[in-house]
Amino acid sequence: MKITTEPLENCQVRLTIEVDEERTQQAMRQVARKIAKQTDIPGFRRGKAPYDVIARRYGEDTLRREAADTLLQTVFREAIEQQQIKLYAPGELEQVELEPLTYTFTVSLPPQVDLGDYREYRLEPPRVEVHQEDVQRVLEKIRAQNAILEPVERPVALNDGALVDLQGRTSQGIPFMRETNTRILLKPGSAEPVPGVAEALVGMKAGEERTFTLTLPYDFPQQELQGQAARFTVELKQVYNCTLPPLDDDLARTAGNFDSLEELEEHVREQLRQAAQREADREYAENVVMDVVESAHVEHPPVLLKETLDEIVEEIEQMVRRETQLPLEEYLRFQGKTLEEMREELKPRAQARVKRALVLGEIVRREGLEVTGEEVSTRIEEVSAPWGIRAGEIRSSLQSEEGQKSVTNRLLGEKAVQRLVAIAKGEAPQPGPAEEPEHPETVSEQTEGDQNDE
Repeated sequence: MKITTEPLENCQVRLTIEVDEERTQQAMRQVARKIAKQTDIPGFRRGKAPYDVIARRYGEDTLRREAADTLLQTVFREAIEQQQIKLYAPGELEQVELEPLTYTFTVSLPPQVDLGDYREYRLEPPRVEVHQEDVQRVLEKIRAQNAILEPVERPVALNDGALVDLQGRTSQGIPFMRETNTRILLKPGSAEPVPGVAEALVGMKAGEERTFTLTLPYDFPQQELQGQAARFTVELKQVYNCTLPPLDDDLARTAGNFDSLEELEEHVREQLRQAAQREADREYAENVVMDVVESAHVEHPPVLLKETLDEIVEEIEQMVRRETQLPLEEYLRFQGKTLEEMREELKPRAQARVKRALVLGEIVRREGLEVTGEEVSTRIEEVSAPWGIRAGEIRSSLQSEEGQKSVTNRLLGEKAVQRLVAIAKGEAPQPGPAEEPEHPETVSEQTEGDQNDE
C-alpha cells in the first residue's frame, strides 16, 4: 500500500491509501468466487463458474466496487497501524477511486491541551460578611411563617394571607409553573412566588379568577425564561386576615429550640454566614476554573463538539418534557425556532463545555488525581438515597459499567476543581505521577444536571 498523510486543522489528518493493483485483483477474484457460489450461472454448477465468466456477466467495475467495499476496513486498520495514528473517533471516508483503488479518509486525532503555567496561578480567597438587614429579613420571614391566619369575607389586601391556585405560562402559551392550594402572604415587594404577584391580587375576592402579565426576574430558576414576560392565572380560594406575632422570646421558642430572641438571632446570623461562605466558595472555585480554562490552549476534533452538542440538546429535551410535558419539536415551534437553529445557538455553550471538560481532564492527568472504588460506592449511595422507593433502580443503574464510569469522571472533575482551588490559594501539594492516557478523557465536576459552562 502507498500511504500519505496530510495534517488538517482541529486535530484532524487526511489519510490517503492507494492499494496495490495485485491485492485489488485478488479481492476482485474473491468477490467473483462469492458470486459464483451464491448465483446460478447457466452452463456451470454453483461455485464452478470461472472469473472471466463472472466478470463478463457482472462487469469489472462491479467487481472492483465490491472489492473496494470488502477491503475498506482491513486496509484502514493496516494504514492506521503502519502510521501509528492514535484515533479519537472512527475515520470518516471522504472518497473512493476505483483505478487505482484509493481511499481518502478524514481521521480525528486526540485533543491537545496546553495548560501553560497553571501552577503559578493565584487568586485571593473571598471574605464574607452578614449584614443586620439580612438577619432582620429572615426574622421577618419567621414571623410570617408563624402568623395567625383568620378567614375573612372581604377583598384581599396587601399584608393579608391568601389560598390560591396559580398557573404560569410563557408568552407562547407554554406552562412552566403550577401551584395548587398554596398559601401566600401578600407582603409588599414580595418575591414569592414571583415578584409582582402580591400586588396583582389586591382587590380579588374568594372564588374570583384573574389573569395578568409579569416580567420574570433575572434570577428566575429557569434560565431560559429570565427577563421574559409571562402570563399568570390565579384563582383566589380564601382570604385571611394576617396577624404577625411580636418579635420576642416567645417567637424564638415557637420557631425552634431557642431560649431567647437573641439566641434565635445568633442562629440566623450563623446560618446566613455559612450560606454566604458556601456561595462565596462556589463563586471563587468557578472564577478559578474560568481563569485557568481561559488561559489554556485547547484543540480538538469537530466530532467532539458535535457529541457535546448532542448531549446538551438531549438535556434540554428532557428538561422541556419534564417541565412542560411537550416534545422538544413542539416546544420549539411555539418559539418560532427550528432544531437546527437551536443547535446553532447552542454551539458557543457546547464549545465552552468541551474546553472546560478537556482542561479538567488534563488537570487530573497532570496532577495524578485518582478515585477509589470506595469513593465511587459512597457517591452512588449518596445519589441513590433521596430517590426513596426508586433508590434501588437508581443504584442499579449507577453500578453498571457505564454508570460507574460516569460517577468516576464526575468525582475526578470535582477533585480537579479542588486541586485548582488549592493551587490558587497557594496550598496545593506536589502533583502525583502523571500517566499518558490512551485517550484524553473529558470530565465533569457536576453531580446533577448541566455543567457550569456558561
